[in-house]
Amino acid sequence: MNILSIRTLLFSIILLMPATVFAGSPVRIQLVEGITNIDTFIKQIPAQAIASSSGPSGSASAAVDGNMITRWESAFNQDPSILTLDLATPVSLSQVIIHWETANAATYNIEGSNDNFNWTILSSFSGGTFEPRTDTTAVTGTYQYVRMNGLSRPAENVYGYSIYEMEVYGSLAITADSDSDGVDDSVDQCPDTLPDTAVKINGCDISFIGGYDAPTSYQGYSLVWSDEFSGTELNTADWTHEIGSGCPNLCGWGNNELQYYRAENTTVANGHLTIEAKEENIAGRSYTSSRIKTQGKQFFKYGRIDIRAKLPRGNGLWPALWMLGESISSVSWPRSGEIDIMEMIGGQNSTTLGTAHWYNENWDVPGHQYSGGSTNLSSGELADEFHVYSIIWDATSIEWYLDDATSPFYVLYTSPSFMSEFREDFFFLFNIAVGGTLGGAVDNSNLPQTMVVDYVRVFQ
Repeated sequence: MNILSIRTLLFSIILLMPATVFAGSPVRIQLVEGITNIDTFIKQIPAQAIASSSGPSGSASAAVDGNMITRWESAFNQDPSILTLDLATPVSLSQVIIHWETANAATYNIEGSNDNFNWTILSSFSGGTFEPRTDTTAVTGTYQYVRMNGLSRPAENVYGYSIYEMEVYGSLAITADSDSDGVDDSVDQCPDTLPDTAVKINGCDISFIGGYDAPTSYQGYSLVWSDEFSGTELNTADWTHEIGSGCPNLCGWGNNELQYYRAENTTVANGHLTIEAKEENIAGRSYTSSRIKTQGKQFFKYGRIDIRAKLPRGNGLWPALWMLGESISSVSWPRSGEIDIMEMIGGQNSTTLGTAHWYNENWDVPGHQYSGGSTNLSSGELADEFHVYSIIWDATSIEWYLDDATSPFYVLYTSPSFMSEFREDFFFLFNIAVGGTLGGAVDNSNLPQTMVVDYVRVFQ
């Protein structure tokens, strides 16, 4: 047994022992994504990038600038094309993440080197299609240089290779740990963790989720309703579960969704509402999830609405925080109107959508009309931490905001007479759909996934 195995075994034994058996300083317990590790920590390694070629849309440095809007682009129609990251010193590698633009690789290698001349293949990828995607690859070995060696492109890709961000992660020695929690100070987001606390890889209590938190009051507004999910079960005075697959009247809930909604997939604990989507065979469906609504119990016309939530990630999931007109039972959809405060397309883990739907009587052929916009995180994913999804809604417009933005990412003007739906009462719905119009093909290996809601607040 090697030294690392012994240390891991000993630490596993320590985890089973009560803190009172240790004399002196309080015991620190670290949980790093389920793996005990007390001498090293995993971190994204800063790097400089060089490329075999670059096109007009961006140089190699754009692939390591932490910005998911900028991108490196190779010269057109050059195979192979190479993007190389210099880590400055050899690092024990753990994984490589590549955020591709639509123009991506069908086949490529991840390779490592210590002299930028002799290369070792660490991983090979094949089967890429002409669409945006994120590839996460486990790698091993100690190298200073890591490169993406693009070998071929999908048939539709007549352009080149385009990468928003290439991230390399590796194991570094802990050099400073002021609160003795086994997490290096350089990545410790909670530097004053209390003794005897199990912490995550970021140094925070395992029950802690970071992220933006909205103000509890706004000038000119009063809080008229909120749910802080402070109890131990869903408040049925405010919320109702929708159960089933939508059949027989609306199979797939009108969107070709694959899940069966159950109350059992909803929990309330530690100040949070959690909805879980998972692979589970119920009533002829292969997936289960939850959908809750405030119809007939809590409904509102106008105001500012803040919802703080941490989203699921991955292909095949379609989380939504939205509203429908209280009139839907009598006039049906889309005449009732719909306001999607937040939706996320499956696999587009850094992008939130804001959309509204209504019935346009003024068209030559009257029918459903919708309009919306989107915004992207500058770094990271919506599943990493809490974000606040907001609308400001009045008689003439709806504005969509993310976190502390002072300008809306989308504005819809609703004053025309054919948009009268938006001058009526609306109720809330929270759910995770599996598959469906925006969920797409399901990646079963990604399940289960959860959406965690900290609060919903309505100000008028």
